[in-house]
Amino acid sequence: MKNLGTLWTLVILLALGAGESAGQYAWRKDARNPVLSGGAVGAWNREVIGPCVLYNSDSLRYEMWFSGSSGTTSDWRPHFVGFATSTDRINWKMHPSAVLSPTPGTWDAYTVELPMVIRENGQYKMWYSSYLNVSPTYPGYFGYATSPDGVNWTKYSGNPVMGPGTSAWEAGGPYTCAVMPSQGGYKMWYAGWDVYSTFVCIGYAISSDGISWQRDTVHNPVLKNGAFAEWDHVRVFNPHVIQLGMYHMWYEGSSGSSTNIGYATSEDSGITWTKYATNPVLSYSPGTWEASMVESGSVLLRSTKDSLDMWYSGGDHNSVVRIGHATAPNPLVAVSDVNRGVPKVFALDQNYPNPFNPTTVVSFQLPMASEVRLVVYDLLGREVAVVANERRTAGSHEVRFDGSGLSTGVYFYRLTAGKYTETRKMILVK
Repeated sequence: MKNLGTLWTLVILLALGAGESAGQYAWRKDARNPVLSGGAVGAWNREVIGPCVLYNSDSLRYEMWFSGSSGTTSDWRPHFVGFATSTDRINWKMHPSAVLSPTPGTWDAYTVELPMVIRENGQYKMWYSSYLNVSPTYPGYFGYATSPDGVNWTKYSGNPVMGPGTSAWEAGGPYTCAVMPSQGGYKMWYAGWDVYSTFVCIGYAISSDGISWQRDTVHNPVLKNGAFAEWDHVRVFNPHVIQLGMYHMWYEGSSGSSTNIGYATSEDSGITWTKYATNPVLSYSPGTWEASMVESGSVLLRSTKDSLDMWYSGGDHNSVVRIGHATAPNPLVAVSDVNRGVPKVFALDQNYPNPFNPTTVVSFQLPMASEVRLVVYDLLGREVAVVANERRTAGSHEVRFDGSGLSTGVYFYRLTAGKYTETRKMILVK
């Protein structure tokens, strides 16, 4: 059956140490892992897997969508999409019920899983995976849904938005994807399987509306499985892509007997990829809650641009899958446009961490040398601190604010640089 490990797009390497792999990125697993566990046997969320995480700067919280399964069938289907929130990346509050479920009698009646979510102009957009429970091919499809709040979703009436391709490598259909807004439209990297799921590769597609997708038939597949006996010689799938100067992809690789996480980069538009020479970059940890596997999830660049956060799935030998968290310094910045040249526009970033106690970092960008004034106000509009009041050179800057002398509450910080002014909200919790 087509069970591709029920992973989702992403993840990467562990810090150097016992039971961990050495690679380009020194990821350190959080000692408090797992950060999200499922419910009891038979509950819709017994298994929680494949996290997709966003930071919502309006509500000042992290938001996670994930696949949930009861674990009562041999392949753990059907899956549902669940939702959870956190203010600190570690402690998550799970919504009591699934936010997206299979629709009986339709193309996604068997399962909905592995959500890919973005937020644009206050609207949430989700692409999710499903496939027909029809042996022996189990054709795969992508569905599309929208939501005003991340909880109440409306499936697109014209679903599915992508199905099996005409080329042999994806004749069985797509499964898992990464979607990125780009120049008024969208880019997608997706896994495609052949008719019998013998080999799985990653393809590329574009869309003007997120609904009608045009596959790149000239270059696809853009990332192929490795040569025989290599760690990823059977499948490469579950892509997660971010752009920092160049494009960076983390993907799941399988040899048939094990799955690991690999890394690749692209210096063009995300079509020509180079695999990292010492792949794989993520392995499971024997003797722990993730003793049998680690599976992909989501990665975010912090607003300070010095660190990465990663949420990933891990399973034990009883097939109980939970979600963990890891962090790493951000070596991508060295090869990105973040530190290359002068910013093109003024910008004020969300402070990090937020909420904070008692210190937090505020980052801002200046396209030209400017007189800078950064002030903190309380809810009544009273000035409570001047964080910066000086001339700064063009470039990216960081300042640290210490709220030790203030009470718990909501505050606002305003940056004025020349004619540019912007205000953001921060929360002090003691």
